Amino acid sequence: MPLRRRAAAGGLALALVISSQASAAPGLDGTRNLGMGGATRASATGTNAMLVSPANMGFTRQFLIDPVYQVQIENNTHGAGVLAMDSLLNPRVAVGLGYIATFGGPRVTFVDDLGMNRELGLFHQGHEVGLPIAFNAVLGWLAFGVRPKFQHTSLRFLDPEDKRRDAIKARSAFGLDVSMTISLARYVNIAVVGQNLAGPSPPVVTPDLTPYVVAEGTLDRRRVSQLSDFPRTVAHGFALFPTRNPGFSFNFDGMYDFTSFRHQERYTRMVFAGGAEYTIKGMVPLRFGGYWDSRGRGKEDDRGFIAFGLGFQRDAPKGGIGYDLGFGFSRQVTGPFPETRLTLNLGLRINPQ
Repeated sequence: MPLRRRAAAGGLALALVISSQASAAPGLDGTRNLGMGGATRASATGTNAMLVSPANMGFTRQFLIDPVYQVQIENNTHGAGVLAMDSLLNPRVAVGLGYIATFGGPRVTFVDDLGMNRELGLFHQGHEVGLPIAFNAVLGWLAFGVRPKFQHTSLRFLDPEDKRRDAIKARSAFGLDVSMTISLARYVNIAVVGQNLAGPSPPVVTPDLTPYVVAEGTLDRRRVSQLSDFPRTVAHGFALFPTRNPGFSFNFDGMYDFTSFRHQERYTRMVFAGGAEYTIKGMVPLRFGGYWDSRGRGKEDDRGFIAFGLGFQRDAPKGGIGYDLGFGFSRQVTGPFPETRLTLNLGLRINPQ
């Protein structure tokens, strides 16, 4: 493809999934995290903690198995995962195991050299296997967590002869998340989280669309995300529990993405979120939140989101099974090309004792 046409195709980013605020995993934010606008790092527990703040896994004693599904409507991207966590065996140690798969079909349009309008469907896949471990250094006060993981991402398309080609080179890597949470008398939690400190996936701004010919300046990539699949990030979270009840909290988070827009003069993307949760009679959590996402350099692509969610929970009796059902919704309300995300989970709480 001539240099001019390659430049015309420049700016198409890797079709990453829907995680915007937490960057927990490609295609899957987690039901509670999505419903609270991503402001959950200091208060997450159970399988939600596996995704956004593994240090918190051991703050509650439970054994969980949690299938989760999420969709982003505009770019036709779906994420599904199965997460399992056990913090019953040892009061100081919690372990988990999770698999997450992402499948996306975003489309781009362009005009070729013959002046014909063309539409090209892209096939995005992402896979992640994680083994989070939490250690309560001081019971009820200080916890540390690590999440080693294997991750894979690819972006492909079919050429005019129906042969599958790589828009970017498929990438596989071993990643690592780390986190720390301090709890002050169960009134306040403070968390610090680093994600993808190893194995970050860089954004791709000039994918190879050979053998398609793109007329200069005609590429429309509005439905393809510019975010890295696995960005290197550092985040902080603050949670306030007015009644010392984990079901009632106010949360404030900040996240710094050093990968997604590094090509824009080493720009650091910033996301700031706030959310709250109130649980009715210990069974029905109501969640809401919102966040601001700076995206790339300049203000024209900054975005604002609102979110809400609800659930139904029942603790497992001794020797029995409980439930954790949840729904989350997020909608972009400011900025270009609005995004809509939905997520569902049906978790089982098991108490073998």
